[in-house]
Amino acid sequence: MNRRIKHLILMLALAMPGYAVGTTTSSMTWQSWPQVGEATLTWGWWTIYQSSLRSPTGRYQAQAPHALVITYARDISDQRLMKATNDQWEHLGFSEAQRTRWEKALDKAWGDIEEGDRLAFVRYAQKGIFYAQPKGESWQTTLTVDDTELADAFLAIWLSEDTDYPDHRRALLGETP
Repeated sequence: MNRRIKHLILMLALAMPGYAVGTTTSSMTWQSWPQVGEATLTWGWWTIYQSSLRSPTGRYQAQAPHALVITYARDISDQRLMKATNDQWEHLGFSEAQRTRWEKALDKAWGDIEEGDRLAFVRYAQKGIFYAQPKGESWQTTLTVDDTELADAFLAIWLSEDTDYPDHRRALLGETP
């Protein structure tokens, strides 16, 4: 095969979402979805993370696929991140039994986070998939969640009308000017 054809094939492969060199699975097409909105979570004068919501259409629909992507601006331990998740579930009114079950289920979803690391949760109709991308590395699938109640509860932290951060929610949903 001549050099020009090889180059064309490589360029086409790189342009195809989910089939590019370096991806771990063909389900990675979520990376090419348009952004619905973005928000930055701060505490005092510290930035904790930046987040974005993506969907195949660029609009959020609860029953349609969507991806929440979080880029951390600070180091955070696995235990502290799980505690923050549990605290938000408690705020949303989930029972202690649910929270305990979900904490165990999410044990492998993420590890300790370092500044610049990214996590993503992609929600499909019957499941959710967690991805992690340590700074400077490729995305890796970390956990598939077949429990749709857990998948919805995880996203409720950011997307529920009862979230602890309503301005953050509005920004993710593209509702802020």
